[in-house]
Amino acid sequence: MSNYIWIVAIAILTTSVCFGINWSEAIAQQSNDNSSNVVSNNSLSASILTSDAVTLPQIFNKTENSVVQITSTSPISNSLVIRNGEQIPQNVALGSGFVYDQDGHILTNYHVISDPNSVEVTFVDGDSHSAKVIGQDPYSDIAVLQITDDGFQKQIPPLKAANSSALQVGEQVIAIGNPFGLSGTLTSGVISQMGRVLPNDITGYSISNIIQTDAAINPGNSGGPLLNTKGEMVGVNTAIFSNTGVYSGVGFAIPSNMVQKVVSSLLKNGSYEHPYMGITGITVSPEISNATHLNDTKGILVVDITADSPADKAGIRGGDVLTTVDGQDIRLGGDIIVAIDNQSVRAMEDLLSYLEEKKAVGDNIELSVIRDGKTQHIDMILTARPTQGAENRLQPNQESNQQQQRPALGINGINMTPELAERMNLTHSQKGFLIEDIISGGPADKAGIRGGYKIANINGSDFKLGGDIVVGIDEMVVGTIQDIQSYLDTKKVGDRVQMHVIRDGQEITVPLTLGNIQSEQAPLEQLPQLPFSQEEPFAGDPFGDMYDRCVEDVGKEACDQLFGR
Repeated sequence: MSNYIWIVAIAILTTSVCFGINWSEAIAQQSNDNSSNVVSNNSLSASILTSDAVTLPQIFNKTENSVVQITSTSPISNSLVIRNGEQIPQNVALGSGFVYDQDGHILTNYHVISDPNSVEVTFVDGDSHSAKVIGQDPYSDIAVLQITDDGFQKQIPPLKAANSSALQVGEQVIAIGNPFGLSGTLTSGVISQMGRVLPNDITGYSISNIIQTDAAINPGNSGGPLLNTKGEMVGVNTAIFSNTGVYSGVGFAIPSNMVQKVVSSLLKNGSYEHPYMGITGITVSPEISNATHLNDTKGILVVDITADSPADKAGIRGGDVLTTVDGQDIRLGGDIIVAIDNQSVRAMEDLLSYLEEKKAVGDNIELSVIRDGKTQHIDMILTARPTQGAENRLQPNQESNQQQQRPALGINGINMTPELAERMNLTHSQKGFLIEDIISGGPADKAGIRGGYKIANINGSDFKLGGDIVVGIDEMVVGTIQDIQSYLDTKKVGDRVQMHVIRDGQEITVPLTLGNIQSEQAPLEQLPQLPFSQEEPFAGDPFGDMYDRCVEDVGKEACDQLFGR
């Protein structure tokens, strides 16, 4: 079990205080079809909190008894550390939580209690009680505990949940929790921004629609409530962005609306099913838009799809040719999602938020995508997100026939531009696809196609020059990567094609046998880190440079644990 706060940057491991994704808790109110706990919860919350804004001392006095400290012990370590003169096992994690109902249910973060030997809940008066985990969702980092002590009879008002979608930037908020094990600590600040997307190193999936706040959140605040000026819970504190491991003015909280949806299911079933498409995507930047000849296009470029996923079955296309865009290798050629259910999608955050807020497993959605320069509408039925670790780890015999049979060339490059043509002593009007790299063992490698070898800086970006320029395949003229993609869609693995390339200023023809995209092209994990959020698990580590700096400052062993390596 991690005994560190999950920090979205370099962090310093401190023992025995929960340094997880520093997240928060869950909610207070469910739909009418839930148990009778809901009635008790709502009525009690209404009795202690009025609709009028109150002072910070009043908020603290009304809510402090409802906020608890969570102590979770796991069997991973027997070593001890010294804090305040006391020896504490390293396998003890401290976090926060809060009372959900009068039946002894407590909400906290999943990372605070994951795989525990024991869990202890301590109230502000010092009373401690044993608890067990009755429901958990690692994808949203939410867990529900149940007090198990027979003698538990505390009558503590639960926290009421407010509508997080009504929050506005600049609105005052309050965090209560146990930073560094200091129980009953209140800090205040404002909503800095809404709708952030937060990587979740525990599962590899991003959490959408996250609240950003400058209220001081530190290790140990994990699982504690973020309150509005009425004393209502609007979020669960979950992460901090810091170079030191402590407060830096940027904290994150799971919105109460998401918490309410998840906890409702956790109480009924012990788990929550997230709607799932099965895509890996990147927000279309101006550079990508220009590279795909779709100027001013906004949306999500589908980089890859998971075999047998809803996207795969619906026929969504991922990219299949690596191309250098603004100095980064990106797999182009896939569909560009521009709308979902007639609502515009301008960034990955829009898609993630829509799925989590509006849709459920089994729902039908309509995607508007740009393919080959034309808009198409594709229906898709959402399924439940696969179990952790299963998404992109299918064996070849488990993959769909469609994925197995997608042909590939095994090349990486960039569309020709006048600047590239000039540097290569070609006419400015030269069209085609410049090959920069050849994937070892792929079809192009076996056919003797050449990649670049001479680095040139053009307009601030480095390119590999000297490679072949693809200008045609069989009888089709190739002007851009889209031409290659379109032609490959008409072929199958094993087909023989004639590649027309410009080499050393002369056009030559090279025969090539098309290979399998799954086996011949480099997996995403081998690509440089890209600044994108994904509906699929991360393709590599989005904080690679942060990890490197962490190793320099803290040491490899600590950073390996922090970054889950």
